[in-house]
Amino acid sequence: MGAKSATIVANPRARGMRRFDTEEALRRLDERGYEGRLELPDSPEGTAEAAGRAAERGDAFVFVLGGDGTVRLAAGAMAGSESALAVLPGGTANVWAKEAGIPRNLMRALDAHLDGQQVSMDLGRANDEPFLLMAGIGWDAEIAATVTPALKRKLGVLAYVLHGIPMLPRLRTTEVAWSAEGESAEERAGLIVVSNTRLYGGFLMFSMGASARDGQLDACIFTPRTAAEALGQAIRVVVRRHSGVEGVRELRTPGFAVTTPGLPVQLDGDVVGETPVTLTAERGAIRMSVPAGPLTPVLWD
Repeated sequence: MGAKSATIVANPRARGMRRFDTEEALRRLDERGYEGRLELPDSPEGTAEAAGRAAERGDAFVFVLGGDGTVRLAAGAMAGSESALAVLPGGTANVWAKEAGIPRNLMRALDAHLDGQQVSMDLGRANDEPFLLMAGIGWDAEIAATVTPALKRKLGVLAYVLHGIPMLPRLRTTEVAWSAEGESAEERAGLIVVSNTRLYGGFLMFSMGASARDGQLDACIFTPRTAAEALGQAIRVVVRRHSGVEGVRELRTPGFAVTTPGLPVQLDGDVVGETPVTLTAERGAIRMSVPAGPLTPVLWD
C-alpha cells in the first residue's frame, strides 16, 4: 500500500467548497510527507468513483469533501480497502462529522485526520446501495423527496423543516410488513428508521445505544394510531424520551427487511427508491479516519 500518498476528492458544487483552499491543503499534505492529489468531479457519483480509484491505488488517506450523501457513496466505493476515508464536512448537515467529532473548519479537519486515528466501521447496505448512518422508510423519505439539491445547498437542514411542516397534515400510516432476526409483523406504521450510527439530521437520536462497530442495525418503528399520538411520539424523539413508549418498537438485528412495495426509502438523506428493501450491516467493511483521543460512543466496540 502506498502509505505516503493521499487524495483530496471534492465536488466543486459542494456546499463547503467556497471556504476550502485546495492549494493550501495540498501544501499541508506535502509538509506532512504525503504525495497529494486533487480531484474535482462534478457530481456525488463522480466523487465516489474518484474515491474508489484512490483506494485502488492504495492511498493512505482519501479525503472526501461533501455532505453525508456524497460520503455514503464514497464509502461504498472504498469498502474492503485499506485506505482511510477522511471526511471534510462540506454538506447540508454533516451528520457523520458531528458524530465523529471532526472539526467544521476544513483545514482543522484536515489536520485532525493527519494527527488522528483510524477505526474499522460497519457499512450498511440497502439492497445494493450503501449507507453509513441510517435508512428511513416512510414519512421522512416522503419529505426528503420534496427537497431539491439546490435548496439543500442554500438552506441546509432548514430546507427539510420548511418542506416538512406543510406536509404533516397529509401524512398517513400504511400497512407495512417487516421482518428481522427471529421477529416479523404486519402493522400500520408511519416511519421506520434503521440506524448504523446514532445522530439523525445532526441533532435527533432514534437509536441512542447504536454502535457502528457491532455488526448490528438498530430499528425504531413508529406505529401511531392517531395524529395526536404521532405528535406525542415526535416530541418524545426530540427530547430523547421515546424509548419504551407505546407505539414505538425498538429492535437490534443484523438484518431488517420490508416486503411491502411502494414505500419511499432514504439513505443518509438521499431518496434512493422504494420498498421492498433488505437492510444489512457489513461488519468492519470501511476504514474511517477520526480525530485523536477517546472515540465517540458510537464507535465503541
